[in-house]
Amino acid sequence: MNGIAACRRILCEQPELSPRHPRGGPVSTPPVATTGRAILAAVTPERTTSTSTEGANAAERQPLLVVFDSHGIIYRSYFALRDILTVRRTGEPVAAVFGYANTLLAVLNELRPTHVIAAWDAKGPSLRKALDERYKATRAPMPDELRPQIDRVRDLLDAFHIPLIEKSGYEADDVVGTIVEQSAAAAIETVIVTLDNDLVQLVRPGVRVYMFRPYQRDYVMYDVDAVQQRWGFDPPRMVDFKALTGDSSDNIPGVKGIGDKGAAALIEQWGTVEVMLDHISEITPPRAQKALAAGADEARLSKELATIVRDVPDVTLDLDASELADYDRQRVADLFQELEFKSLIERLPASSRAPTETAAAPPAELNGSYEVVTTTAGLTAVAAAVRKAKRFAFEVIADDEHPVRAADALVGFAVSTERGRAWYIPFGHRDAAEAAGQAKLEIETEEDPPPIAQLSRAEVFTAFGPLFTDGAIARVAHNAKHGIVALAGAEEHVLAASIDFDTQVAAYLLGDSNSLLDRLSFQWLGIQLPVAKTLLGTGRKALTFSQLTPEVVGEWAASRADVTLRLADLLEPELVRTEIEPVYRDIDLPHIPVLARMEQWGMALDTSVLKDLEGNLTKRIGAAEREAYDAVGHEFKLGSPLELSKVLFEELRLPHTRKTKTGYTTDADALEPLRSVHPVVDALLQWRELTKIKSTYVDTLPLQVNPRTGRVHTVFSQVTAATGRLASNDPNLQNIPVRSEIGQAVRRAFVADDCGDDPILLSIDYSQIELRVLAHICGDDELRRAFAEHRDIHATTAAAVFHVEEADITPEMRRRAKVFNFGVLYGLTAFGLSQREGIPRDEAEAFIQRYFEAYPTVQAWREKVVEDARALGYAETLTGRRRYIPDLRASNHNVRQAAERIAINMPIQGTAADIIKIAMNRIDAELQERQAKGVQARMVLQVHDELIFELPRAELDDMRELAHALMPSLELAVPLDLEDKWGRSWGDWE
Repeated sequence: MNGIAACRRILCEQPELSPRHPRGGPVSTPPVATTGRAILAAVTPERTTSTSTEGANAAERQPLLVVFDSHGIIYRSYFALRDILTVRRTGEPVAAVFGYANTLLAVLNELRPTHVIAAWDAKGPSLRKALDERYKATRAPMPDELRPQIDRVRDLLDAFHIPLIEKSGYEADDVVGTIVEQSAAAAIETVIVTLDNDLVQLVRPGVRVYMFRPYQRDYVMYDVDAVQQRWGFDPPRMVDFKALTGDSSDNIPGVKGIGDKGAAALIEQWGTVEVMLDHISEITPPRAQKALAAGADEARLSKELATIVRDVPDVTLDLDASELADYDRQRVADLFQELEFKSLIERLPASSRAPTETAAAPPAELNGSYEVVTTTAGLTAVAAAVRKAKRFAFEVIADDEHPVRAADALVGFAVSTERGRAWYIPFGHRDAAEAAGQAKLEIETEEDPPPIAQLSRAEVFTAFGPLFTDGAIARVAHNAKHGIVALAGAEEHVLAASIDFDTQVAAYLLGDSNSLLDRLSFQWLGIQLPVAKTLLGTGRKALTFSQLTPEVVGEWAASRADVTLRLADLLEPELVRTEIEPVYRDIDLPHIPVLARMEQWGMALDTSVLKDLEGNLTKRIGAAEREAYDAVGHEFKLGSPLELSKVLFEELRLPHTRKTKTGYTTDADALEPLRSVHPVVDALLQWRELTKIKSTYVDTLPLQVNPRTGRVHTVFSQVTAATGRLASNDPNLQNIPVRSEIGQAVRRAFVADDCGDDPILLSIDYSQIELRVLAHICGDDELRRAFAEHRDIHATTAAAVFHVEEADITPEMRRRAKVFNFGVLYGLTAFGLSQREGIPRDEAEAFIQRYFEAYPTVQAWREKVVEDARALGYAETLTGRRRYIPDLRASNHNVRQAAERIAINMPIQGTAADIIKIAMNRIDAELQERQAKGVQARMVLQVHDELIFELPRAELDDMRELAHALMPSLELAVPLDLEDKWGRSWGDWE
């Protein structure tokens, strides 16, 4: 006994295996079969709407059976969507669940089957694996986060009353083959839903394959004729095709030297592999004969591996169990609601359990009426529509993503006044030849192309400028700050009166960690918007918007404005329902124009300071290199982690750090404890610090001076840090080292300018704000008393932990006490403290125990905040800002501990962030009024707990008084002390 038959017996004696990765998708050659727009797990297909009568009377129709090759769909959905789709509040990964549900609804609404079955890969050994150990051996194990999603798909199928059929030792393909064999014998029309062209071998009259093509984002329906047209042979010969060509996704070897075309030609001439091998001497061309002769055994084995079993024991087609008409529609809707698949609920087909249900709603599609406005009359009509609607969403299109630079690169903007209605208004596109990319393609034409049809910039801003400044008209945008800064910096100087809704900020507050518009559109509306690179391309050949025609950009831009308006209508009530709306309305939304003004104003940079620093750094970097080479005895690549790992741990035999895939880690945290072990480590870390400062700031900052303003303009983000803290990028001015001498040297390049006589910078910093917030929240009497008496909190802690009088505290004791104080905010453990301080773990435990003896309420608060966050799924600030922390229920201990540290930190750091945001909003409002009266002071930068102002020296006292009055923006049980510094530059204080 051999082959698959023998393997069936062997399997019963082998241990179970986990489900494996699906087989690969179809060959990418465009088929001639019937195609449709059903995009797997991404874009919803067109389909014919079913009615409730059809649902209730499904049994009276001619039966149509649909069999799902489930694991292939699950895996494809997971890898396609894993980076953009999770449940917002719990963080549960659901990409595969959404993809499967989306595919299921696409098929149900497109084909309207009467019966549905889900074929499943069972756990346990595979008969093919027993036949050939190489079978699927190249596949990676199932990702950990996919496993629970498979259980969710099972729940979904159970709610739909769709039987899930699996058989130990067999794959889903074999289940499909067995069901199809029985349905064909009963003359029941059958459709197989898959991504796997292996199943084409089952096609016959009455049996078709509905094959998704994920990369083309559509599907192909294969019947017998379509298979013949596509591959050139009848469906049963697919196993012979696989026997010759192999299948890399399943690790089926095939015959080396025979490709797709050669295999098709051999099958056309000889039919089966067996016939070919019987006539091996007659095979042509000679190279095919030689390949087949050498690979005869592999060909036979490959055919056996590729052949689908059609008589799996105990697998029976049960028409009563697989009837779809009476599925539990409400249960499915409840599951979709729980998983936040709101866009799928309206697409549920009717059920006989709900006879009052109306026809299933169409899937979420844009179906928009989008126009490119190129005439004055059209522009006037759009402006009139906006005034009538008194609300519009807008999307500013520019050739530069940086908002300040975008002001000089505006191309057009899109507006939408209602669902499905939007316009694109172009005014900055280039001539037709360049827009079409003809210059790049070097296409010569005898005549000049016609000019681009677009409006003049002047007439666009004349018509639309007032609509941005009219306080009676509501404005909606996604990342509104970008548009505000770009329009304000344009030569027309359009200052938006206000922003009434920002979908990016709203989604961020609701817990969406990835708040890109295309991601939110998919999550909330089930619509996949194309990203910009699909229009522009990538790399050196990428185009800009102005190089494309208004028609191409118009469709893309208008759809974004349309989706933004639709999202606003969904997100606004959700903010209210989740009780996060006050944070949105009172803090984050009014913060948008504050940041916009700071970005637009920027900071002055003295490039000569950096020029001098560049020469100094070059010398110091060279010295650090030589010191490292001398310590080792030869030169090596300091910037190569792989080479560095070999030098440190193989050649010098230094104590091993954390193991990585390529060796031992050489990151700074791992190497820091080795400074005293070998002199090369100190030289290396110095070299890294110096080269990073040079490349990140000294070399780069002069290039980022805007030629129009002569200043550096950072971009602030409210939607990056989960705690609510602001982030800075392009360039990042918050990460310039503050304590190192070289960092201070970089800061000295930022100077006061353009603000009257004797300009200066004023820094006002909250003193130990996070510890003060902790004292307020936890209610510890000793902490509160120390702050109320304006004592040195680190000295107070040192006295308590080291059991000494404050007069006897050494600088080292105070430094360690500072580590304890701030470590509490980040959930510092004994292990973490021992690693950081280089002390035994039991000594670290003793220090922490004495700390909590000194401040007993702190530990009780830490335990409670973690307990509450685990119960609620989130931790929150005093203002109600939330951070969802799904890993608090993780089974992995390290992951759960990290989540607990996040839960402890969020109320502290998040509240501190809210305090400074509220203060900035109030200060900005007051400065706006004062600037209207001639005051020149401006807020130019925020670095977490520090605000930087630029002003004439004559306004210093007034600005300090204003800041001290408004910066304590929340009333706490302890005072919020402030520290002031001022001087000509950021690094030189008087």
